Amino acid sequence: MVRRSETRLSDQREAPRDTRSSGARSKTTPRRPGSTPRTGSGGRRENQGTHEKGNSSKLLSVHPAFLVILPLLALLIVMSAPRDPLPSRVEPPIKAAAKLMSEGDLLHRGPIVATPFVEGLAVVSLPGGRLLAAWYGGAREGAQDMSVSSALFDGRQWSVPRAVLKPEDLVAGSLQWARRLGDVALHVDRSGYVHLFVAGHMLSGLTAAAIDHFRSADGGQQFEHYQRLPLSPFFNLSHAVRAPALALKGGGFLLPIHFDFGAKYGVLLRFDSTGKLLHRERMDGPPHLLQPWAVAHDERLVEFFLRDGSMDDPRVWLARLDRSEPTRALLIKNSDSSLAAIPSFDGSSWLVRNPEEKARETLVLQRLNALQQPTETLVLEKGRAGEAFSNPVIAQTDDGRIHILYTDRQKRFAHRVFRATGL
Repeated sequence: MVRRSETRLSDQREAPRDTRSSGARSKTTPRRPGSTPRTGSGGRRENQGTHEKGNSSKLLSVHPAFLVILPLLALLIVMSAPRDPLPSRVEPPIKAAAKLMSEGDLLHRGPIVATPFVEGLAVVSLPGGRLLAAWYGGAREGAQDMSVSSALFDGRQWSVPRAVLKPEDLVAGSLQWARRLGDVALHVDRSGYVHLFVAGHMLSGLTAAAIDHFRSADGGQQFEHYQRLPLSPFFNLSHAVRAPALALKGGGFLLPIHFDFGAKYGVLLRFDSTGKLLHRERMDGPPHLLQPWAVAHDERLVEFFLRDGSMDDPRVWLARLDRSEPTRALLIKNSDSSLAAIPSFDGSSWLVRNPEEKARETLVLQRLNALQQPTETLVLEKGRAGEAFSNPVIAQTDDGRIHILYTDRQKRFAHRVFRATGL
């Protein structure tokens, strides 16, 4: 009896302790009504599944900037991929004589202008000793009323200029905004089409420009928008034109342009016979060269004279199309000013430039020998300090005459004509 009572007493003492233990367990792991208890490995699997869902949601979350950068990188890779290489042969133009003589002052007056400010002259030769010129002008430099005008030289005098392009024409053709027009370049292909390339500036700065391509089937009287050149994936800005194109063997042409946004470098564009852009290639050289001007000595030897945009001892630079020699600086000063050139019979070149280091009141025509050294100098203009005779262009017509046009103090154009002598 005593043992059974002791056992019953011990059971009664242990019962409250078990009740407290189960109560503590119920407080630490509360269950919602109607839920089933999580036990053993099943609970671990559910926690693991929740953890995996969290990781997958983190992997699926992408920064918004990545969605913008990825298409741009893809477009850059596609545009930088090589398509057609640059040509190995060009159609060499008519070569100038080794000796030139001015025809006098009768033809020194260039195209008549109708705006207070003019700049960016381009010229191309036509059959019958004729010239077609185009330029941009307006009320002042940087004004929004900048438009492109053209005039025809019939061998004796210039026609009355007419406006052929306005900013709204560029906007209507490209369906993109253009604040004003800028530099132009001209080319006449084998079919007689006149190609006009113009820089359309979206902002007031000179570098925020895209290049639009227009064509004319009536000798430059009317132009129709053909294409906006896709040269950069980043808003397609910061390219400009100035020099004429080179005709290629078998059709097509090569247009030298330049990039100008921070770094400056020449760019060569290859077009087919219909004017479709086939290839874009950056030229060699340091990042301060611009406005390449081509000189074709024969169908394979093509050289480019480049303007130097640096502040440290600027020079005229020379590059070759076939890259047989590295791009190099010549022993000729260049005051960060435009230049123009044509080939001569004996492998030399005629170069138009401003000889001063920091001024443009003097403009000269120099003959360079095969070593690119000046051997003869003809002074075209010698003005007073502060005056500017700049942005020259040069072309030879099929009658053998050499035509040099340039900006006279940004108010009008001068036209100098030379012919061969001593032949």
